[in-house]
Amino acid sequence: MYNFCMVDDSGYVKRPLAEVLGQAKRKVVVLEGARAVGKTMMVREQLVPQGYSYVSLADANTYALAQVDIRGWLAQLKLPVVIDEAQRIKTLPLAVKELVDSLDSGGPLIILTGSALIDRKGLDGQDPLARRAQHYTMSPLTRREFEDDSASIVDDLWQADPDTNYDYALDRSDLYNLMAAGGFPDFSRHYTEYEDWEREQLIADDLRAVLGDTILPGEKLDLVIAGNIMNRLLTQPGGILNASALGSDLAIDRRTVDRYLGVFLRRFLVHALPNLRTAPNRQSVARSKIHPVDTSLSVQTLLGKGRDPLTDPVAFGGILESFVVNQIVPAVQWSHTHPDCFYWREGGAKPKEVDLVMLRRDQLVGVEVKSAAIVTRDDLRGLAALSKDPRFRRGYIVYTGTQIMRWPNNLWALPVSALWRDGAFA
Repeated sequence: MYNFCMVDDSGYVKRPLAEVLGQAKRKVVVLEGARAVGKTMMVREQLVPQGYSYVSLADANTYALAQVDIRGWLAQLKLPVVIDEAQRIKTLPLAVKELVDSLDSGGPLIILTGSALIDRKGLDGQDPLARRAQHYTMSPLTRREFEDDSASIVDDLWQADPDTNYDYALDRSDLYNLMAAGGFPDFSRHYTEYEDWEREQLIADDLRAVLGDTILPGEKLDLVIAGNIMNRLLTQPGGILNASALGSDLAIDRRTVDRYLGVFLRRFLVHALPNLRTAPNRQSVARSKIHPVDTSLSVQTLLGKGRDPLTDPVAFGGILESFVVNQIVPAVQWSHTHPDCFYWREGGAKPKEVDLVMLRRDQLVGVEVKSAAIVTRDDLRGLAALSKDPRFRRGYIVYTGTQIMRWPNNLWALPVSALWRDGAFA
């Protein structure tokens, strides 16, 4: 059995994002992310020891006091401070803006954390923290974090030299279990202790709780409609969104699909990669690739629908794509490179596609994902087409084989285990 989780004596996995937050240059840091992703534990374990005080609006008494007089409540806090569950009070960002504008600082005075998108329209429809805050999103743990490796895979993919001597066999069933365990700290840590039915039930209960929770003040939704749309997205990980077709299948209109997708994005249940081919001024969630925030959500939802991803090649391939994306995209935030992330698809009689494309200062790095253990020339079609772009820097095909191989035009075959195991990059 593969080692799922490397932790310190307390059971806590250190997060490289904590160092990034502490080194932020602006007065306010906004940290958002899904419920149970580890935000509270991170700030308590890694930021409070550095001198930050901590308050939580999840506490009923604290919430009541803050609601009565948000400015007075803020003024009596000991700075620097972490305010947890900050999304619960819509007027908080504006009050924070008024406070920090009167203070000098060479670093963050207030860190706001939220299990949903913190209000950005408190000042005549504009974000009151504009030019005052740096924004970060906390994702479930990546495999590198589990292995206590704080180096960003993004920097390695961008500029390191893959080592062609690397050779490591990761059994397909072990890879499946890593995807099924995912990166939510508590679920992944106890994954092997749960019975099969318990895993399905836990994920289903968590999804219902998040969708039915009053995370965002005033937001209303129909749990049946939300559940139906969410299940469809989770059973098609890495799928390109077609809101009209999805609405037709579920007998609801496209606007309803769009509205609920917005709810899922605000609650960090899924994330969207736009198409690099779309003009920047036309970017929207339409025709984006939709990935679950964690592959455990897709695995357990598929199992609950009677589909076994381990034996279903289409399901396995989709989950693997999301798994790879979820190892790379979060690590952008603690990288030196900080690229923007897209997918790329060019239509036509023989459409070409690359699952993940990173763009930084007019340079591109492409990542294609294949669930096969052998790479053929045909598997490189998408990357080969992308390599004709003058911005192209290098491309990878991540697969389930054992060896790193190099092709012309700076194309590489990379075992999925190389995304987190030592020795893959020189």
